[in-house]
Amino acid sequence: MQSTKTPSRWVPVSASAMGTVIEWYDFFLYSSAAVLVFNKQFFGDVSPTVGTIIAFATYAIGFVVRPLGGLVLGNLGDRVGRKPILLATVTMMGVSTILIGLLPTFDVIGYWAPALLILLRVVQGFGAGAEYGGAVVVAGESGTVRRGFFTSIPAAGVDIAMMLATGMFALFALLPEQDFDAWGWRIPFLLSIVGLVVAVFIRLRMDETEDFKQIEGTARKSELSPMHRLMKYHRGKFFIAAGVNFGGSLTYIFQTFALAYAINNLGYPKVASLVGIMLSGLIGAIATVFWGYLSDRVGRRPVIIGGALFLIVFVVPFFLLLQLGSIWLLYLAVIVAHIADRAIFGVQASFYAEYFPTSVRFSGIAAARELTSAFVGGPLPLIATAMVAASGGSPWAVASLVAVLAGVSAFSTWKAPETNAAISGYDADRDDTSAASAQPADARL
Repeated sequence: MQSTKTPSRWVPVSASAMGTVIEWYDFFLYSSAAVLVFNKQFFGDVSPTVGTIIAFATYAIGFVVRPLGGLVLGNLGDRVGRKPILLATVTMMGVSTILIGLLPTFDVIGYWAPALLILLRVVQGFGAGAEYGGAVVVAGESGTVRRGFFTSIPAAGVDIAMMLATGMFALFALLPEQDFDAWGWRIPFLLSIVGLVVAVFIRLRMDETEDFKQIEGTARKSELSPMHRLMKYHRGKFFIAAGVNFGGSLTYIFQTFALAYAINNLGYPKVASLVGIMLSGLIGAIATVFWGYLSDRVGRRPVIIGGALFLIVFVVPFFLLLQLGSIWLLYLAVIVAHIADRAIFGVQASFYAEYFPTSVRFSGIAAARELTSAFVGGPLPLIATAMVAASGGSPWAVASLVAVLAGVSAFSTWKAPETNAAISGYDADRDDTSAASAQPADARL
């Protein structure tokens, strides 16, 4: 990574962070609405249970579409530039979320209601597939100094979005049920327009990154697509990056699954449990930035590996604390686990930005991250729930699964080089140039 310029660094970093907040605010909103609203408003011709299942199926569609968005838009981001793609992704996500808030219900337009809901969910997921990867690229390419700290800021946006979405739905759920079902649920979706306007305004002011400007001419003229180059010359990096994200996906266990397990299997009160998740989100956002800062001092690998190994050790105490039945011990368990998984997730951003060369950076991050998120992270709550049900309510099979996934993350990180150039001198672009020099001229960047 060659850029050393730092003027106006907060513009691209804030643009990246704002998009991340919108991306995950939209997704967390949809998950809440799938439980509370969509089963009644959009699938009214079936039983409540079937309606809930269908609503969750439409939620899953977003995860299925995300890798496609990552592949297509990440490829374009390496060919035409970071800025236009990030403008497109935030617009797709924001507009589709606003339109969900305006959709007529099943009682008004019949089967057009679920059909349009699914269509908007597809658009939302397609845009989200490249949003976080693009945010990491832009934040990482904004400068070389304190890259761990600056790239952790967009990563912290995930926890901020979770708190906003959960808080919004909790607030409007205080309305009388009839009012909430009639119009109250729409307000959190419509409020996305505020974030959309701010994000578009900031991204319009953002310059194209210096790293991309240095390869722009050859990127546009190359006969090989960035995705083709990624899989031809950097396949090993792709698989290692995907393996690292196995640990980053564990938040779906310690947040999403743990909440359902605590309420449904252990009898914890719903509101108090939600407060614990929101509290862990607040602390997790702070921890994310701290881990990014620490990785600038000690390196990316020690922080990621340390977080993964801690989760392997802590997963058994985690479930033991939950089984004691104390809401305060539940808070302790989810907060400690979330602080640890943020060590993986938060430092991934700088690791990814440094690990892939500029020519395939957007494609590599989007593809590696979204494929594992869709096929590992997304199904994890469902898989964990099925494992608990099959074992008569015991969580120990899930604990073993967590240990395996964290182990894959630690091993993959161990196999990768230390990417913090201040510590190791690593330069992905230098390696890319030497690898491409032996290739035919029309295959070089």
